[in-house]
Amino acid sequence: MPGTVHGDGYYTYLWARTLVFDGDVEFHDDYRVCPDPWGLKDAPVAEDVNYWNLGPALFWAPILAWQKWTGAGDGRPPQEAAGCTGPLAERSVFGSLLAGLLAAWIGLLIARRHVSGRAAWAGAFIGTLTTPLAYYATTMLSYGHAASALGCGLALYAWDRWRDPSAHDERPWRAWIAMGAALGFAMLMRSQNAVMVVLPFATWAMGAWRRRKDVRALGWHALHGFAFLACLVVVFAPQMFYWWKLTGSPFAISQGEHYIRWGAPRIVRALFSTGNGLFPWSPIFYPAFVGWVILARRKPTRALGLGCLALFAVDSYVVGAVYDWWGSIGYPGRRYDMLFVPAMVGLAATVGALGEIAWRRRGSALVFAGIFAAMIPFTFGVNDAVARGMRIDTAGPAPVKWGWVSGRLHEAVWKAVGNPLAWPASLPFALKWGVHPRAWDVLGSQELFYHDHQTLVRREVESTLRVGLPENDGYFGGTFADEPERVAGRQARVARKGSARILLPLHWPDLGGLIVRGRPVGDDEAILGLMVNGIPCGSRRLLRSGEVRFQIPPGITDHGINELWLWVEGAPVAVETLELLDPDPPPSVEQARRNEALRESR
Repeated sequence: MPGTVHGDGYYTYLWARTLVFDGDVEFHDDYRVCPDPWGLKDAPVAEDVNYWNLGPALFWAPILAWQKWTGAGDGRPPQEAAGCTGPLAERSVFGSLLAGLLAAWIGLLIARRHVSGRAAWAGAFIGTLTTPLAYYATTMLSYGHAASALGCGLALYAWDRWRDPSAHDERPWRAWIAMGAALGFAMLMRSQNAVMVVLPFATWAMGAWRRRKDVRALGWHALHGFAFLACLVVVFAPQMFYWWKLTGSPFAISQGEHYIRWGAPRIVRALFSTGNGLFPWSPIFYPAFVGWVILARRKPTRALGLGCLALFAVDSYVVGAVYDWWGSIGYPGRRYDMLFVPAMVGLAATVGALGEIAWRRRGSALVFAGIFAAMIPFTFGVNDAVARGMRIDTAGPAPVKWGWVSGRLHEAVWKAVGNPLAWPASLPFALKWGVHPRAWDVLGSQELFYHDHQTLVRREVESTLRVGLPENDGYFGGTFADEPERVAGRQARVARKGSARILLPLHWPDLGGLIVRGRPVGDDEAILGLMVNGIPCGSRRLLRSGEVRFQIPPGITDHGINELWLWVEGAPVAVETLELLDPDPPPSVEQARRNEALRESR
């Protein structure tokens, strides 16, 4: 890495800088003194915006303040002396290591309440080193995921500590105040953590049901709920204050109205994508999930097990609904930081269960323990490979990323069975579309036709499919040749006479047109017809100029996989690229009007 403070992490770190050097929670001065590589001082949705939460900076600001007070920046270049970049910033974000260690400690404390001491230590140790927590506590320090894991672990600990009805009856105010403050702290680290409210809400709802016939007790219970909310709001107030100053609303999503697509979540992709999915890159979550089920099946730990499974479900929905569900740059699965501490608890339960099986069925225990242990060096290897500089901030072909990291998944193995760690998604996908499971490794990763979530401007690179790249095999079928080849000096894939099939995973649902670039093979002319999701879209003669354009009627494409058929008549066609086009007018026109109206109102 060029340093630990970059990308999202740079802007997250600027919270520490503005607190220490400016003593406020706004970024007008910061963006004039410090670099602003992404132009957020004049973002489409607001001026001087910072999309990230201030919570992680609480672990960095004390280190930065100490350096400022002791004059560590004296004599350095202006931006380094001002705490924008350089050694002051790089040293400050080592506070993430403390957050990671505290998260591991919280995981140990929760596990020790429900399993044996040895199993708890094993679960905390393995979970700390083999989930993405290790990466964000030691390598990509300026990203707030270690702090977020701590916040979520603290919220889970508070709920697990106080959910017992007898404890509530003895000290109800203390219980609800603690749970509210802990959840507010988790939300301060990362707003997405608000979904953890499902745990205390379930506890409160069950308490209300038990008291439904006692009006006085029910009234006090309602006041306990208000105390919970009040503590949550007080702790989370700094972030709400910033949103209110920025957007006029304390509950706004500062990234813009399209950043969360609640109606089109990519849950299966977020979990099982070979590109950036949780399970293929962190298979340690498989035994962690088994541990949650074990906890849920046992009466003394049922509430905790069901709670962890509920967190897994709601977090998967939210992660899948985010506009760039793959998490952009960073270690895959980073937006699942809510589950890092629960994973330690699940791993502890799995280790404990293996110990029990060992007394009865030693052979079975050894098999499961071997599988379990094999995931540890695998995860270490992935951590190391990503830490050595693999770039995953672009929508590149998944097999390229996977091959770069693993190095051990031989091409012949992948061509035979695909990625085994993605089988829960790739096998059903293969049956549905009649393709090989390895097609999922391409089609189940980042989709084509990407638009900026604030402006809805189409990105040409992510909207152009390069047909001749070998790693894009999964898109094509029918009369397309199995392998790409060079035709007239250009990389292409030949579509022979008949129906050539293309499966297109669309990120933006409204496809308005398609440009096919290529050329006839031989001296005869070629005619191309297009059908999209069963709807004919006309036919065109492919001239030597090498380009035909099809208009696609509105309403026939959607999020996810869309099936296109190219009907080829005459000469075979060497197809080079497919470019996906917006309808007329493009969505960016209306979005520009909406953004301008919002900026004026603010």
